[in-house]
Parts: sequence; structure tokens; C-alpha cells
Amino acid sequence: MTLDNFHFLIGQTVMYCQVIEHDVKCIYAAMHDGDYYDNLDKIQRLSLGQSVLSLKELDLAGRRQYLSSADYDYLKQITDRRNHWCHQTYQIFLYNPRFLQSKEYAEECRLLERDNARLSKVFDALEGIKKQVLKDFGRV
Repeated sequence: MTLDNFHFLIGQTVMYCQVIEHDVKCIYAAMHDGDYYDNLDKIQRLSLGQSVLSLKELDLAGRRQYLSSADYDYLKQITDRRNHWCHQTYQIFLYNPRFLQSKEYAEECRLLERDNARLSKVFDALEGIKKQVLKDFGRV
């Protein structure tokens, strides 16, 4: 993978993480009793991990479960993966003058492609769930 492609995938991966985090918070705000925008304002202060736990509690207590336990487990893992891509990946290989040929770079490329593909699916699925929850809870 070229470094330009790596940069592109990093940007896309971080975008997926940001939108997924926002969608989790929107779903929570829609499901929670009270004003949607007040609920959204309150949950905006929470981290992704805290938001996922809050949503899980609310979802499991509801009349219909929108996400599975496996979904919630993966959403919690996104925090660690996002932190890796935002704070660690370049440090793993960039100080090697021949990093493009290094096994560390090859491994980061492999992991990035894997995470990007997974996050793309979660991004799409969560968007659909968000639309359904907004509809089911009379928010649209």
C-alpha cells in the first residue's frame, strides 16, 4: 500500500469512528424519555465507551432490542481501535527510514484495511438502526 493510500484509509477510518460515535449518541437520545435535543446534549459529554454502555442499558430495558450483545462488544472495541489509529500507528513504523518495505508497515496496512472494512459495515448498519429508532420513537 502506498503511503498516500494509507493516509486516505486513516482519514476514512477516523471518519467512520466519529460518525459511529455520533450515531450511538443519537440513538440513545431518541430512545431516552424526554426531549431529544436535551438528551443529546447530556450524552455528548460522555466518551464513546460510556455512551455505548448507556445505550446498552437503555436498549436491553426496552420493548425491542435494536443491537445484539456482540454488536455492543464490537462498539466498545472501536474506542481502542480509534485510539490506535489516531495515536499509535505512525509511531510503529515511521521512524524506520525504509518503512514502506518493513514488516511493521505491512502489518499496520493489513490491520487498517481490516478495521476500515469492518467499520464501513458498522457505519452503514448503525445508520439504518438510527433511522429506525428515530422513527419508532416518534423523533422524525
